[in-house]
Amino acid sequence: MKKTYIVTMRHDEKTLIALSHMQYDLFCVRNYIARNVLAITAILVGGFYFKHIWGILLLAYGTYLLTSTYASANHTARKLIAAINADGGKFPSSRYFFEDGQIRIVYHPGEADEEELDPVGYGAVQKLGEDRQYLYLFTSDRGGYMIPKDALGGDEAGFRAFIQSKTGMAFQKSRMPMSRVKAWMYEREHRGPRL
Repeated sequence: MKKTYIVTMRHDEKTLIALSHMQYDLFCVRNYIARNVLAITAILVGGFYFKHIWGILLLAYGTYLLTSTYASANHTARKLIAAINADGGKFPSSRYFFEDGQIRIVYHPGEADEEELDPVGYGAVQKLGEDRQYLYLFTSDRGGYMIPKDALGGDEAGFRAFIQSKTGMAFQKSRMPMSRVKAWMYEREHRGPRL
């Protein structure tokens, strides 16, 4: 019997920020590594030359780099939020139908401007991510979909297995190196023809 998962997602400011953080985690790994290497170098050099003003400045700069990982992601999300608020404050909502061969998406379900978008094949999914509240499916480094775990009616494990089998990928947790290795091993073992 074919299973269809139907999930409704209503965005607000917090969800758009969470989406941008996960997008950064999954697609900006090189930036993250370079930023941390630069930060640690600045902190070490600044600490060694702490008696000089430029040493203190380097120390402060390195600390800023370490603690502001999501600065660019937050900036992008806040620009989008400001644009939505300027346009009347209507945040996007979607209903997803995860079917056997595709994902159907209804934009603003039940509202006057409801619109069914073109279906998305599972082969279009490039990255899967997760945090404590949401599962994420990204079709590019510019956008994706987020699924509230509590909207899965207690069948999070079934949904996770369904999506992983369709995409040949595993869900990656944000900034967890071992989960990235596990996801890579899962994909290598399970990669087959993608729909």
